[in-house]
Order: sequence, then structure tokens, then C-alpha cells
Amino acid sequence: MTISNNIPLTKDAVRELDIDIVPGVRQRLIAELDRREVLPNQREHFLSDITGRALQTVARWIDEEKPGLPDLKSLAIVCLQFDMDANWILGLTSNRLPFPKQQLSPQVQEQVYRHEEPTFDWIGHMLGHTASFTGPNQVGVMNGDDMAPLIHDGAPFFFDATVNEVEVNGIYLLDYQGRRLVRHIEIIVGEGLLLRCENQRYNSTLVKISKAMLTLTILGRVKAAININRF
Repeated sequence: MTISNNIPLTKDAVRELDIDIVPGVRQRLIAELDRREVLPNQREHFLSDITGRALQTVARWIDEEKPGLPDLKSLAIVCLQFDMDANWILGLTSNRLPFPKQQLSPQVQEQVYRHEEPTFDWIGHMLGHTASFTGPNQVGVMNGDDMAPLIHDGAPFFFDATVNEVEVNGIYLLDYQGRRLVRHIEIIVGEGLLLRCENQRYNSTLVKISKAMLTLTILGRVKAAININRF
């Protein structure tokens, strides 16, 4: 007889679980629709088209006052269509991960792809690499070539908005004299903070200690960026 190492939850622990399944599924479904720029008055028709469910059925999933949960089959279709992991839509995980298509059973793959091999999910692959930066971090967009080629103009970047002071050298998002900038910041002991661009065409700026508190606000520390290299 094999004894499992997994310890089941007690009845008290199960009762105390606080998982926002019903309102959470609605909120995350609406977030997915917003990501695809589906207008509020088109949400029901969009969901009905991609799932094959009746308008009355899908409308209940995103009802503002009394939202209802999709049945299991509908939920599986939604996860496939939106390319999202079911654990995330149910609120069991905090990071949105792509649907693990490579783990689909042969029978399901045959139905979904109609005997065709699934194409490489490069977007899901990229999101998988950036999953650790989502969640507590926020996303900004680089404006200008100040940090090129490290961060290209128009490239999205992830920053930790809980970091509001410079304790170590690094790349930060900041507000300086009314301008929102991304800069290398180096601590110059006894003098102040050196704001440096990656692009050598631009000069560095030394912000004196006496003026730093008045002219400079740290908005977060940059953790990663996604660049598109054109050839």
C-alpha cells in the first residue's frame, strides 16, 4: 500500500479558504476582454462567438450584480481561446500564464487543431519568460532613445513601484523636474545622484543632495524590458 506524502486540508482549513472564485472569474474575464479592446456593449457577443454558447449563458458570466460561473466545459473552451491557465482564471495563482497547449492529450489536440500540429506559441513562450516580473510589478513604455540599445524607444518595461528611494545603483523610473524618465542612477557619495543615459549621445546629470528631495521623485526600479530588434 502506498501512502501519499500530500497532507489533505482539514475541514476547518477548507472552510477558511478565501478564494474569490465567482467575482474573481468575472473580473479576470473582463480584464481579458479589455486586453483585446472588446467594447463593453460587445462583450456578450464576443464570448458567445468564441465559445459557441448562447448570449444569455455568457451574459451571466460577466453580470455585474449576480455573476455566475461557466460550466467546466465552457471554462475549458474559454481558457483555450484566451490562451490562459485555468488556475489563474480561478484565482488559484497570482501570475497569468499561457495555456499549456503542449500538455494537451492527443484526443483534444486532434479536436482543437483538426489533425494539424499546433503552431509554436511564441507569445505564450515570451509571456512565460516574463511571468516572474508580472504580479507585483507594473508596466511602463519607454519614451525616446535615451536608454537605447538597452531599452528601445517604445519598448515595454517592468518596474517595481514599491521602490521609492535609491539605496543601490540601478535603473530607475523617475520624475525629474516634471519629466518622467528612465535612467541609470549612481550614488556619488558626498555629492548626490548621477543620472546617466545608456545612449552615449546624451550627457549625464548630477543632482546635488540638497536639490534631490525637491526636484527628483523615484517612481520605481526597472526590473526588465522587452525589446524588438529589427533587421
